[in-house]
Amino acid sequence: EIKLYGELESLRQKMGRGGVLIKTAGDIPESLPSELKKLANLGFQKKSKKSLIFSPHKGTEVSDIIDYLASRGIKIEEAIKKDASLEEMYAAILKEVEPS
Repeated sequence: EIKLYGELESLRQKMGRGGVLIKTAGDIPESLPSELKKLANLGFQKKSKKSLIFSPHKGTEVSDIIDYLASRGIKIEEAIKKDASLEEMYAAILKEVEPS
């Protein structure tokens, strides 16, 4: 039996990975992912033709990601912050309580 105590939003932030989806107005240069990987605090995860996915480290704001991309000439169409789902939280809990 697993019991959780606390506000749902607080638990989501602590336990879930969450993420940030950046949709761009144009194609993303091929060199950008390697640059983003060097900036660990941004938590770059994946690139598609016109979007980037980040899982930023604690203390890194969405605005930090946007500022960096804008400084590299990337035109941002939309930024979406995604909190961890209940399924992701449940999976994280199971990993913590599973016997090794």
